[in-house]
Formats: sequence, structure tokens, C-alpha cells
Amino acid sequence: MKLQHNLMCGVGRADITPPVGTVMYGYAPGRPSTSIGDHLTATAIKLQSEEDSALMITCTLCAFNPDLTQRLQEAAGKITGVPAENVTISATHTHSGPNTNFDSAWGSVDTEYIENILVPGVLKAAEEASAVRPAQMGVGETLSEVGINRREVKEDGTTVLGQNPWGPKDPTMTVVSFRGEDGTIIANMIHYCCHCTASGKNEEITRDWAGVMTDMLETETGAITGFYAGFEGDQGPNLPNGHTIGTYQLALQLGARAGGDAVRAFRNIKEWRDEPVRVLHGTVKVPFMPLPSREEAEKNLAELGSLEQLRAQGLHIKTNEYLRWQNVLAEYSSGQPLKTHWTFPQSIVTIGPVAILPCPFEAFIEIALRIRKGSPYAYTLNLCNTGGAVAYLPTPCDLPRGGYEVRQFLSSFRTTYDLPRNTDDYWVQENLKILREE
Repeated sequence: MKLQHNLMCGVGRADITPPVGTVMYGYAPGRPSTSIGDHLTATAIKLQSEEDSALMITCTLCAFNPDLTQRLQEAAGKITGVPAENVTISATHTHSGPNTNFDSAWGSVDTEYIENILVPGVLKAAEEASAVRPAQMGVGETLSEVGINRREVKEDGTTVLGQNPWGPKDPTMTVVSFRGEDGTIIANMIHYCCHCTASGKNEEITRDWAGVMTDMLETETGAITGFYAGFEGDQGPNLPNGHTIGTYQLALQLGARAGGDAVRAFRNIKEWRDEPVRVLHGTVKVPFMPLPSREEAEKNLAELGSLEQLRAQGLHIKTNEYLRWQNVLAEYSSGQPLKTHWTFPQSIVTIGPVAILPCPFEAFIEIALRIRKGSPYAYTLNLCNTGGAVAYLPTPCDLPRGGYEVRQFLSSFRTTYDLPRNTDDYWVQENLKILREE
């Protein structure tokens, strides 16, 4: 059957592996890599129709700061002819690669890596993706037990990073695939909600469990495959050790399970459609809480001591608190009016029944489920760590339980200003307005 050519698709891939010895970002701050378990990649998928286009880039890294995200959007958009606001920059959130986010308690930004490897690699993948050809899209789903809620509540009531089998989760794994006129697969997207932290405090550079998963679907289909991570703020790898961090070997084993699930989701595709790509635009706006006073910032800095001492003692949370209070003082010293709102320019990519919704938060899974329920699209794929990295985003009912993610949200390290406790309501309502084109 001849295609009507509503949809055109291209794909590109580049190796963005850092050299051995690179300090890795996340768990066990300051640990240098000693080997390459598997190579890090940048994957770009370009979708084009007569009236619109989109470029979706995913990198097997932990997170991008907003400035770097904007720089990559503009540069990749210029190469591909896609408007910068239609370029999506995502991170799979592996903790076994370099720091491309912020200077923090977890390490300093690896500027040399960004300039010499990451940026050239992303642009190479984008350029390759510019070679589009007529395509059809198909969607398949399956249930996967690779992820589990990670907010474990201990006997004494404290909340830690572990496994909570009774906690909210989303077992749905989705594969969006694009095939050409001859029936060959051009590219695949895998969407699933789970932290890429199965490797834990390892010394190998690795894409973590998701790397094996994408490799297996690439073998099955013969096409480049990208992992576009869903909301994973409270979702971790379901490891046999009872935790959500482990070893490189455990990551490989979990990845093989995930790969089998991804292949099954692909095989569940029943229909291929020639659907145009359309990008929905809007702005998500969340009011800031009033900025703490200059006096409060000075008092907290004095009580915390020196930044060097905090880092030397490995007090990661207090280190980030110190940086936050420094930021508060910088706001008062800037001479600019204090900010009233946090805003996010939203661009939602739609292809037929699929809507792909970027989010710069590590948001909790219930938020994604709320958006999915209210969305007019049959498949609403919420992406985390996309469009920059801001903070964790818990629900108000999670706040009393505390825990790592809640502390990070309340510390406002990256936004300086406090966000309201019901930020999730703003995120859900504003994005549903865009999806419904209200």
C-alpha cells in the first residue's frame, strides 16, 4: 500500500563516551571511572510533516542544566531546520557518566567533556537524523516489572531509598516505532518509568540497565533505538538485592529482562499509520513562594560553616543547602526585581494518538498517571529530565513522609526560590490545557 507521506522520519546516533578516568556523577561523588562497561550514546529522531517538525534527542547521561539544554536545542535546530522550541533534549538518568548538570555536592560540571565530546556528538546525531524518508508509525505496549516504587518506609517510619512493593508505580512499557515504505524499521522509541541506577556506586562507565534493553530491541528490529525515560522520581530498578542500586552485573541482568519486555511491546504493534507530526506549544507557570530574607540566608550560611568543610565531610544535603543560601544572597545582590514565578516553555510532540510531553522535574509517578487520565491522546508519554533539570517533584501527600526526594524538593537548590507544595497541581492543569488546546 502506497504511503500518503504525511510523516517523514530520520534517525542518527553518535558515541559520546568519556575517557576512562572521568569522574562520574551521582552516587559516591568524586569516584573516577576505571573502565567502560558499555558506550554512552546520543540518539536523535527527526519527525517531519508538511506543516511541522520535531527533533527528539536522548542522551545516556544523568541530567542537563537548562542553559546547556537551550544551547543544544538552538544548535541542533539550526543544523536540522527544526525550530529550537521543537527540539527535545532528554537524559536517560544513568548515574554512571560525567556531570553535565550543575556544580553541587555530587560533583563539578565536566566542561571539557561537554565541549569536546557531548556537543559535537549531539550535533552529529542530529545531522544524521536530517536524512528523513516517508514513514508510518506504530505503537505497542506491554506490562513490565523492571521498575518498583523506591520510597521504602522503615519500621521506625523513616523513608529511605529502597523498595516499596505497595507504593504507586506504572508497569506500562511503550514502544513507538517508525517504519519505511519497504517495511524496514527506521527508528524506535522506548518509554518506561524507572531510574537508571541499577549499577549504583560502580566504576564502569555505562548506560545502566536501559542500555541492554535498547540493544536488544535494535537487534530485533535492525533499527536505532532510543530510551526516553518516563517519570521516575519515585521509581527505581527492581533488583533482587532488595534495593534500587546494585552492581554493573545486576544492571546487565535487569536490562536483559527489560529488553525482553521491549521486544514484546514491539511485537504487540497491530497497526501502522501515516500520521503527521504536530507540536503543541504553551507555557507552564508556577508561582514562587516569597524569597527568604537576606538575614535568614546569612544566618543559615553562618550555621552551616564553610563549603569546603561540608564537602570534605561528605555532607551532601547540607552542601546543597549551603549553595542554595548562597543563591538567595545572590538574588538580593543582583539589583534585579525578585522573581514571582517559575515558567517552563512547553512543546508537546504529537503523532496521531501519541503525545510526548517533556518535563524538567524528576516527577513522581502519580503525576504522570493524572495527566494520562485527563489527556485526549490514547498514549500520553511523560518524559522526565527533559528540557533541563530543576528538582524532584513529589505530590503533597508524599511530603509528610519526608525522604531524600522530598528534602531535595524543599531545599529549592536549583530554583533558589521555594515552589509551592502543590506544584504538581499546576503542572497537571497547565499541561492538560495545552494537550486539550484550550
